[in-house]
Amino acid sequence: MDRFLTRRPLQKRRADSPEEGRGTQEKQPRQDLTPETPTPWRQIRAEGLSCDYRILFGRAEADQIFQELEKEVEYFEGKLAQLHIFGKWHKIPRKQVTYGDPGLTYTYSGVTFSPKPWIPILEGIRDRVQLATGHTFNFVLINR
Repeated sequence: MDRFLTRRPLQKRRADSPEEGRGTQEKQPRQDLTPETPTPWRQIRAEGLSCDYRILFGRAEADQIFQELEKEVEYFEGKLAQLHIFGKWHKIPRKQVTYGDPGLTYTYSGVTFSPKPWIPILEGIRDRVQLATGHTFNFVLINR
């Protein structure tokens, strides 16, 4: 995973920086979290951007979830791994799959996807996000 990340040196942020509301604290390493000890909500604000977020999984748990997803997620193949663009079929340049509640569909670029049934690891992630946000989620699109 580190090969996809660009690391910047830690530096203090000014209160008047574009990342309003973050104060002058240095970036802190992610701690191991549990649902019982949630982190506070944070904000990123810029012109045309309003993003509220919080860390739901500590580093060790996130690494464990990632490894389990790598083993359990089964990506689409064949016709479901192609898109219809400008009258021609093209292979999707990434692995892709949908999981969700029965009866749902997702259509784009000429292909309609019916989600696979939820698997336990995705149910756990969904449930944690629902608990944190108060919103209900019935579908996920995974790209790799």
